[in-house]
Amino acid sequence: MSAVKLDSEIINYMMGHTVDTYEDVQSLGIETLRNMYQSAGLAIRPKTQANRIDQLKEIIRAWGENPEELLTRDALLRGNITETSEMTQNHQLSILAEQLKELIKKEVST
Repeated sequence: MSAVKLDSEIINYMMGHTVDTYEDVQSLGIETLRNMYQSAGLAIRPKTQANRIDQLKEIIRAWGENPEELLTRDALLRGNITETSEMTQNHQLSILAEQLKELIKKEVST
């Protein structure tokens, strides 16, 4: 897909900025603006915690540890509990962050 160049007023509008031509841009309609944005090869996506989990896993692997093994061991210790995916992701972030902290402490103390 070839990228289409967007007018700076449209870009600023989509970023939430108020521009001199705000009403002109707004009058195009949200679907037209979305299509223009997509045609330009741009996307707005929220950062996900899963992405942060993947990043922490990569860092821990770079330090020579196996993050999957750590998370599996933790899941087995926790047993079968009911929680939302957000709760699970928050817990995994916490476990991985703690592991990275311990790896750094170990490195600094040696």
